Amino acid sequence: MNQPAEPPPPWPWWQHDASSTPTRPVWTRADGAPEGFRPVDPPRWVWVDLRAALRKDAFTFTDDNPAGLQYRYEAKGLLRAWMPSVDGAALALVTYQLLTADLAWRTTVTAFVPAHTVRFRSRTGRESR
Repeated sequence: MNQPAEPPPPWPWWQHDASSTPTRPVWTRADGAPEGFRPVDPPRWVWVDLRAALRKDAFTFTDDNPAGLQYRYEAKGLLRAWMPSVDGAALALVTYQLLTADLAWRTTVTAFVPAHTVRFRSRTGRESR
């Protein structure tokens, strides 16, 4: 009897192949995810503080570029998974939107951000810290 195929994992992971060498790394698509990866199903709405998540060097001063991407705001996003970092701190896999400075363009980003830059949205619609 025909059965539907297993859907691929939502986040592709790659592993070192047995043929890898230090000077010629070879990566192959993995069937699963690393041990510490914990998907959030269903994804949850959160706020991401982009000022902290995409922080630039505090000692570098530049002029604003009107054609650049904004990151000085808190963006609404979808929390998709958790993963520990090397130093033990939690990282959140979040999908959010970035806007250009003139608000004419936007793009969607899915990236790991530090857990302290994420805050959960309340169910009532009232936002609190």
